[in-house]
Amino acid sequence: MNVPAPDPLPHAALERALAALAGGVPYKTALEALLLELDDEAADRLMQLQREARGTWLLALCTPRSGATRARALFVGNALSGAHVPLSHHGFEVTLLDSSALRLRWARLRSEALSPGSSTLEVMADGGARLPFEDGAFDLVVQEDGLPARERGWGHDLAELARVCRGEFVLIADNRFGYKRSTGRRGVFDVPSPAEFLRRALAGPERTLAGYRKLVERAGFARARAFSLYPHASEFTFVVGVDDTTPKLEIGPKERENSAKLLAHSLGLFRWFTPSFAVVGARREVSDSKPRWSRLLEAIERATGERGAELEHVVATRGNSALLLTRARGAGDEGAWCVHIGLSAAQRSQLATHARFLRKLAAEHPHCPVPQFLLAGEVEGVHLTVERRARGLTAPQLTGDLTAARRTLDDLSRTLATLVSAPARALDEAGFERLLGTRFDVVAAHCGDEDTRAALARLRAEARDEWLGLRFPLVVQHADLRSKHVQVERDGRVVALLDWGSAEDGDLPGFDLLHYLLHERKQAEGLDARAMWRLALEPERLRDSERAALERHASLLGVEERYFGALSRIYPVLVAAMAERHWDYSRPRWLRRQFGLGAR
Repeated sequence: MNVPAPDPLPHAALERALAALAGGVPYKTALEALLLELDDEAADRLMQLQREARGTWLLALCTPRSGATRARALFVGNALSGAHVPLSHHGFEVTLLDSSALRLRWARLRSEALSPGSSTLEVMADGGARLPFEDGAFDLVVQEDGLPARERGWGHDLAELARVCRGEFVLIADNRFGYKRSTGRRGVFDVPSPAEFLRRALAGPERTLAGYRKLVERAGFARARAFSLYPHASEFTFVVGVDDTTPKLEIGPKERENSAKLLAHSLGLFRWFTPSFAVVGARREVSDSKPRWSRLLEAIERATGERGAELEHVVATRGNSALLLTRARGAGDEGAWCVHIGLSAAQRSQLATHARFLRKLAAEHPHCPVPQFLLAGEVEGVHLTVERRARGLTAPQLTGDLTAARRTLDDLSRTLATLVSAPARALDEAGFERLLGTRFDVVAAHCGDEDTRAALARLRAEARDEWLGLRFPLVVQHADLRSKHVQVERDGRVVALLDWGSAEDGDLPGFDLLHYLLHERKQAEGLDARAMWRLALEPERLRDSERAALERHASLLGVEERYFGALSRIYPVLVAAMAERHWDYSRPRWLRRQFGLGAR
């Protein structure tokens, strides 16, 4: 059966949140209060549902979306979905069609708060067979969450959506033969038993790819293009071409150990068994137009003077941006790019920071390997940055290879020590407040739990005693250095440090190495955040190579032996403070849930 569109909001809770907004409470404050009112599962579903990266498929569209006249889009589905936000942010005037007036009101307020100047309209569906729009009213119609209601027994049908569409039509739907489904919670998937898979395949309400194509074409659209949203439409990382060879699904060295998966891929079976699709139909007058990603790459070629870029992967990130990864058509690296695309207004700040630090590091810290910066700004109505695509592999693809992990840590311990931006001095009261006190303040303000707030107060007092007088330099800090942000050779040698959108200058040394080391162990051993933190607090549990990397880094920085112990004790606060600086809203009870801080 279809996994239903998550609608975790009890009407009473949503009504109270809307009343708060009507009373002048800022959107972010009202959302955080709403999330705290929900149980953990419902809050997780809501947060997953409203991710803007769910709209990454818009880059496959052909309909023009910029210029003096904004194209019109109709989005049919749960108005809480974040998939419609990138549409209004990239040239569309969006109309939301939903059966819930409360959800529509909330979506409109969200749009006004996070994307000022966008023109999102709200229309309430009446469940009737005919939609309240003229023929050909929209350049784009998106039906999220499977087939239209009429196909399931009530309301409008696919033909009615075709009637109001003069351009492209997008259907996001699950595959009857899909082998894995998202539950609506991040990282939690439903993998059916063989018997349940067979039952769904024989009797499920979804269609196969061929069935969806037939329905879309029967509604009057030209042959539909299809993309797999992998691993599932509710939580996908890759947009994968089903009809064409690009964009591709990335299969790394660890996945290549799965012989069954490789065999299925080589036989072309993913097109049949992928969990969900984006099926894109078009009126014949636009069916031969180039998809947006092609026009973007051509525009970047004109701006940079480079040629030969071939699209390889399209990635929807957890940070709510999209990546276009290209390869060079020729022998050199001209045209091999990583294109970062902000999917909402909030991403512009992080993209600007990323571009600024790529330039800064290349000029001031040449021993730190970063991708070559090429371009930043607005191209074809899309805010983006472009850099040279780094060779090699992302470090998670070598997880479990202890020899490679040792080499990566060795390189990082040396490289990160070159990022000193201010000489060592003893920490005084003013420095404590600037570097640590402000972090405790913001984390305590948003922790959402009185027991956690009390635990933070105790930890702050202990940290003050421990840190005052501690001597250390200040550094350029990546602030979110995890293995996915480190590009390596197959032997673990570091090639480049990626994604500097959270970076800070003049900040605490050592955090990046500790953060990387702990997350690598977390991924390799399936640890939760609490167990990961315990590794830092009990260094005797670290591997010899990990302790050696920390000791080498401390020696190169010239910090005292006790420095990393002090850093480890406040590690959750540093992580949470970084997140609060860049999240659109605070995750409910995040410190307690992740690290157990304040838990009884």
